[in-house]
Amino acid sequence: MHKKLVGSAVIGAAVLAIVAAQFLSGGGNAPAPAPPPSPSPTQPLTIEQGQLQVYQLPDASGPGSAVEIPVPAWDVSRDKERASFRQGELLLETDRVPITQEDPVSGLRALAGSRGGTVTEHAPIAGRDAAQWDFTYERDGVPRRVTVVGLGAGDALVTVRFEAPAAEFERGRGVLDEALKIRG
Repeated sequence: MHKKLVGSAVIGAAVLAIVAAQFLSGGGNAPAPAPPPSPSPTQPLTIEQGQLQVYQLPDASGPGSAVEIPVPAWDVSRDKERASFRQGELLLETDRVPITQEDPVSGLRALAGSRGGTVTEHAPIAGRDAAQWDFTYERDGVPRRVTVVGLGAGDALVTVRFEAPAAEFERGRGVLDEALKIRG
């Protein structure tokens, strides 16, 4: 009998708590809470999760034997060494390009070929020489801006490419800035 009274008291308290919660919140017909606000068009995008794209370097061991690039938790597709991360019209792409080069500037110039844009030296990243290639092109009538940063990595060039419609490039630039916090 004692167990039935305790069980009834617990059930009664739970029902009372539910009724009180509904009464204090305005009843069962209260509107659902508004969804959290979406990012403003001027709010910069950044990499939110600690995911890494890792490129192991041949003939290397210990510290500096890999290049680790922070990448966003976007939709990803992979083709051999290339990893493409997409969110809407934004693209962050990493790749390891086997290319004979004297330095990253000459490596990016070879990749650029006749496509135009400017290739310049970039401050070293993770202790490695780096270069930057900036260009624009048009896709479906929309101008797109592209920045490619290349790091010398032995007999290869590790690249990080950020591409966006020109109107959204600066807002998304934070993703590239975070991706360039490369280790290795």
